[in-house]
Amino acid sequence: MAFETAQVAAEILVLGDEENPVLARIVEMRGFGGRTSGEIAALAPSRTVGSLMFGSLQGALSDLASRLSSSGEPGVEEWVELGDAEAVSAGLACGGSARVALLRVDPIVRKVLGEIARRRVVGVATLLGPTARIVGYLLPGGTLVEGSPGPDAPALSGVEQELGPMVRARRPESRIVELSGLLVHLEVFSPPSRLVVVGTSELSAAIVAQFALLGVEARVCDMLEDAEHQIQGFGSNDALVLLSHDHSIGVQLIGILAEVPGIYIGALGSRHTQQARRELLEEAGVDRRVVDNIHGPVGLDLGSRTPAETAVAIAAEFLAHRSGRDPVSLRATSGAING
Repeated sequence: MAFETAQVAAEILVLGDEENPVLARIVEMRGFGGRTSGEIAALAPSRTVGSLMFGSLQGALSDLASRLSSSGEPGVEEWVELGDAEAVSAGLACGGSARVALLRVDPIVRKVLGEIARRRVVGVATLLGPTARIVGYLLPGGTLVEGSPGPDAPALSGVEQELGPMVRARRPESRIVELSGLLVHLEVFSPPSRLVVVGTSELSAAIVAQFALLGVEARVCDMLEDAEHQIQGFGSNDALVLLSHDHSIGVQLIGILAEVPGIYIGALGSRHTQQARRELLEEAGVDRRVVDNIHGPVGLDLGSRTPAETAVAIAAEFLAHRSGRDPVSLRATSGAING
């Protein structure tokens, strides 16, 4: 779902302003047997990109899009009802009602779509009501990028405080909060993780098997050209694990991924090997902050000896990195034990 969302976002960005596209999203649901958040669609007079709820809301969305296009408002939101028969025929478990928000694809919407298209984690705050609009978005480690100014801006000062923890957790999430009497929809778009392992071995097979349990798509490569192809489009939630000691491959791949914020890069090898790689990366002009963030030697210190145990250590370190947590025992913490 989330990877398809990145593809849909890229296609929406191709629509020109002259096509007057509007972005459609579901901000709240009742019934339907449960649905995953993160769907987006765009409606233009000539075509539709993407769909919501398997296309079952197309008629209602088209009516809302026409109303928005003829008005001077930045957005509109409304509850849409769907009966059981119509829902089941579309592939849903049962009927229900969906609160949908449609927004003009203005510069701030295009910026958000750009982040989604690049498979980056992004949190979006949308003001609900008769003049729905995006009031800001947030990337992990960043500060809130504010949307178009409005009279309600001072009342929305709590957006970053609410959205920040959601973004740092890097999980798809959608919820509505009330801030100073205003309803704000907070949503995190977080793409599914992908992994490329460089170097075929018993360990690489164990890593692929371990990450598969996490639902992570993994590929093993030996040649630079293949690895370069596999990491194309890598985003914030993805991972590169270097098992090969061929520094010419590792340096090239790390250089390509240097501009991807939040990505996990792990490297097998002794501390001497890590230092040699570090020196080559610095000579190649890779930013020191990127070099400092490489997990090498890769994996947590779990006392691992076998390939299977080492794979667990690597997967555990990746999970801690992705969720922004320090890998310590739950016994030593006092917060929630499930995220």
